[in-house]
Amino acid sequence: MLNGLRVCVAFIVITLAGCASNTDTQGYNGSFDEAQAAKTRVSLGLTYLKNGNYTQAKKNLDQAYEYAPNSADVNYALAYYYQIVGERERANSYYSKALELAPDNGDIANSYGAFMCQVGDYEKAKSYFLRAVNIRQYANSAQTYENLGLCAQGQGEIEDAISYLNNALNHQPTRAKSLFLITELYILTEQWALAETMLAKYRRVAPVSPDILWMSFDIAKGQGDWEAAKEYGEALVRDYPKSPFAERYQSNLSTYNQLSDTQPETPTVSMSQNSALSSSSDEFHIVKAGENLYRISLMHNIKLATLQSWNQLDNASAIVAGMKLWLVPPERQQ
Repeated sequence: MLNGLRVCVAFIVITLAGCASNTDTQGYNGSFDEAQAAKTRVSLGLTYLKNGNYTQAKKNLDQAYEYAPNSADVNYALAYYYQIVGERERANSYYSKALELAPDNGDIANSYGAFMCQVGDYEKAKSYFLRAVNIRQYANSAQTYENLGLCAQGQGEIEDAISYLNNALNHQPTRAKSLFLITELYILTEQWALAETMLAKYRRVAPVSPDILWMSFDIAKGQGDWEAAKEYGEALVRDYPKSPFAERYQSNLSTYNQLSDTQPETPTVSMSQNSALSSSSDEFHIVKAGENLYRISLMHNIKLATLQSWNQLDNASAIVAGMKLWLVPPERQQ
């Protein structure tokens, strides 16, 4: 499962007519309306699921399926339920049936892509995400391209991730999350001018934060502008003294000052230099919930491939909360 990869899934995009009620629906002539009853049960089931009552959620969704086994919405809701409870085979089966029943439903295709990304099947995830954006009536292309960018990033496909995030921004130029993510990736790949451009756009749609100041520091440092880098670092310490970025800046301040004094003309600082800076104060990092390897690599200024090598990780998604990640080479690991 991808850590920190907040890919949008089905719950908020299921659109159902009707509302939850205590009894199943009857028509005006007293006849039983199975389609409407199924919608009511789905609505109830998803509400219970959202509130953490999985038993009642399952009961209502099963009842909905009895009423309307060939309803795309019912199969979609069951797919989401089984995804939440970790029954991947059943989730896959219901997603497949839902999309078969409603092949032009972009929301289902998008959510199926998110599910495939969650289970680590990048190629299938990509196919379903692209299927969604190629549906003419689909209106959430920016969200889906962002999901696809996150999925690509989680699988180590950085160039793909940048391309898809640019697609998201083509559809929604002021999309804050996409601007933030693509700025991080441009920093990761040391494309300083592009990182600076995207960060400027992000600043226009987001309030000042430790993340913005740290990315500004990283970009200035990468461009060799130590005076500007120092200003951003000092702003971090002054305005957000308890942030991990402020602590990182302070712990490496003497090294930054030495580089500033001895390399005033150097246009960039290599990632290998950055790796040394990080390892001087931190030997390992404990993964927190929601973090991913790319974010950690940016936080510690260590190349992604280097982190994978030092920790013997086959792919970038193979980390979990609580895991100990080494920030130093094997010969220094104790």
